[in-house]
Amino acid sequence: MKNNTSRSIDLSFLVLSFLSATVIAIIIHLTRQSGADTLSTQKLVVSLFPELFPKHYHNVVWLSLGLNSARKLAHVYEFGALGLVMTLMIITSPVGKKLRNSNSSTKIIFLYSIGICAFASFCDQVHKTFIVYRHFDVHDLVLDAVGYVTAATLICTFYYIKKHPIIHKPKYKITPDQAL
Repeated sequence: MKNNTSRSIDLSFLVLSFLSATVIAIIIHLTRQSGADTLSTQKLVVSLFPELFPKHYHNVVWLSLGLNSARKLAHVYEFGALGLVMTLMIITSPVGKKLRNSNSSTKIIFLYSIGICAFASFCDQVHKTFIVYRHFDVHDLVLDAVGYVTAATLICTFYYIKKHPIIHKPKYKITPDQAL
């Protein structure tokens, strides 16, 4: 039984590693697109999934982050996907296996995930400087962080709850004599 569990975790880790690499490849592809290709991709994605790109003209936070632009909102989705698969990959990794018995494992997994995603986001912005008409944009780093921090927080919260189930213990022990 233990070997099946170990094998399934290893398979999960491999699948999640592949998914992480795929998301990073998609991000690189989208970064390398020309302005015309970006607009074409944006138009296609918004026409396929209009509910994912809502307009909130009266929401101050939404407007301050520039999320009424599909291109800006795409940063949240792209790096949210990366944060999701990266956090799950770290949980199923050999390091995650060693951390399972540690009390601070959720924090360490969260920090690993955030660190890797932040590095990927920074590298993406540096990569943009080599593309004609593109530039390093700190605002994009913030939007990327909104995506991967949200995803990592959700996954780590569920992981923590699964690892630490709430057990209601009575404050006082009642003996059979006291129950009557």
